[in-house]
Amino acid sequence: MDVKKEKYKEVKLRGIRKTIAEHMVRSARENAVIMESRTADVTELIKLHEQKKKEKIAEDILIPSINDLVLKATALSLKEHPNLNATFENEMIRIFEDININMAVALPNGLITPVIRNVDQLSIWDICKMTKEATEKVKTGMFDMDDITGGTFTVTNVGMLKIEVATAIINYPQVGILTIGTIVPRLERINGDIADRLKIFLSITVDHRIIDGYPAAMFLNTICDILEKPELLWE
Repeated sequence: MDVKKEKYKEVKLRGIRKTIAEHMVRSARENAVIMESRTADVTELIKLHEQKKKEKIAEDILIPSINDLVLKATALSLKEHPNLNATFENEMIRIFEDININMAVALPNGLITPVIRNVDQLSIWDICKMTKEATEKVKTGMFDMDDITGGTFTVTNVGMLKIEVATAIINYPQVGILTIGTIVPRLERINGDIADRLKIFLSITVDHRIIDGYPAAMFLNTICDILEKPELLWE
C-alpha cells in the first residue's frame, strides 16, 4: 500500500523573526508574569479628539491617534509610579528618570518596538509627529539600533484587531508592558439614566518578582483616570 506523502513548506527561522523568538523565550523564561485588566470610559476623550480633528484638519496638521493619547497617559502615570519605569537584569533593579516608551509596530515578519523618548515632556502634537516618524522608519527598514534601544517601558496595541484583552510578553529586561485593547460601546446607568458610553480595554502585564499586583493596579487606574479627564492630555 502506498503511503501518501504530506505536502508542506519549511521556513528556516532567521533574521528579525529569529531575534524576536530568542527575545520572547528569554522573557517568558525569566519573568514571573501577572496580568491585570480594566476598562476606561473614553466617551469624552473621543469627543475631544473629534473636536481637535475638526479644528486642525484645515491646517493640514497631523492628527494624534488614540494610541498617541494612551502613550501620553502612560508616561504621565509612570511619573506617578516610577517603579514601573524600570528594568531588572543580573539581580539589579534599575529605575529610570527618563520615560522612554517602546511602541510596538507590527511587520509581516514580526514586531519592532521603536522608542519614543521623554514622552512625559512632549506635547500630544510632538508625540504624534514622533510616532509617525518612528513607524515610517520601521516599516521602510530605515531604522538603526538607537531607534529601538533604551526603552524603559513598552506599549502595544491590539485594538485595531478587535481584541479586548491580551497578556503581552514583557519586553525584557523591562518590568512591565501595557496592552491597548479595542474600544466598545456600552450602555451604562448614570444618575439613574441609561447612557451610551465608549469603553477602552487596557491590560498591564508586569514581572511579579519586582512589581506586585497592587502597584500594578494603581498604575493602571492612574492611566484610566487621565484618559477620563482628556483635557490633561492636551495641555
